[in-house]
Amino acid sequence: MISIIKYFRILFLSPKITNSILQNFTEDHIQRLLNHNPGGIFTTILTNVTAAYNSFFGDASSKALNIAVQKGKTEAMVASRKALEKLISDNENLAKYTYRNDNETYLEFYPNGLTEYNRADIPTLITIGNRYKSALATHAADFPTGFDTDYDTVYQTYVDNRAAQSGAKSNVSAERSDLAITKPQLAEQLTTNVLTIAQKYVGDESKSALYFNQGIINAAFATAGRHVIAIINPGETHCVFDNISKASLIFIAENDGDEVLSLAFTNSASTPIPSTLPEHQLEVGHEGASQSGVFGWTSNNKYLNITNNGTLVGHYNIRKV
Repeated sequence: MISIIKYFRILFLSPKITNSILQNFTEDHIQRLLNHNPGGIFTTILTNVTAAYNSFFGDASSKALNIAVQKGKTEAMVASRKALEKLISDNENLAKYTYRNDNETYLEFYPNGLTEYNRADIPTLITIGNRYKSALATHAADFPTGFDTDYDTVYQTYVDNRAAQSGAKSNVSAERSDLAITKPQLAEQLTTNVLTIAQKYVGDESKSALYFNQGIINAAFATAGRHVIAIINPGETHCVFDNISKASLIFIAENDGDEVLSLAFTNSASTPIPSTLPEHQLEVGHEGASQSGVFGWTSNNKYLNITNNGTLVGHYNIRKV
């Protein structure tokens, strides 16, 4: 049977795909897109997935989720500033050549040379970075297609990360709330990329390996067979394990988030666990070992599911011993 509905699902949202795995997979995919973009046919999805990547990992800051939000936002802001300064520096040679006979226009971009950008404080860099953006908009026709929009993306990432740093709260729950929004956005964009590239090369399965590294995802699911760390949004249910075969297996469950979570074995990977089962509630701050049988494993109930029945973003860490 052909299941058409699967092509309408958002991929890459499995809790078994950790942030680090998602980062490696996305970075690898972006590089492949950069290397294989004939005639610029994939420039739009390349730009969109790069923006989604920057947004998500600006929030995550490529660090574990247990770091303080302010530190994470600061690191993201510093990284995006370096990217902006590098781009302005890289652009300077082209601007100098383009306006080799028009110094007045060149000075619209670099009135005080590169030093002005490299030594600027945060508010000043935002101001003069916007001046640079305006100059590019005015003279976009003098540069290759996309030259101005590439700059706009990098500049806006810096501005956004600076705003995020300034407004960030010093608690991890705020960071997880950000990630709960930006991770699905990245997953949706990656799915769009898969479908867009597949549409271009219908019938040519060899193109899959050209643009995506299936091995990274396979490794993620292999690792997740023993250990899963994930964010869980209000109303969501995750299947943590579907490969436990006995009631005596011991696992350690930790709720290191801000919401009570419901954990139990059931007969389906999609069945929610109700909050009305007091013996299956994972309280905030709880960490303890238990046997599968205690949480309801039977020969019919082999799926260890966890549900967030609350209103706050949750976070859990569950591993087999």
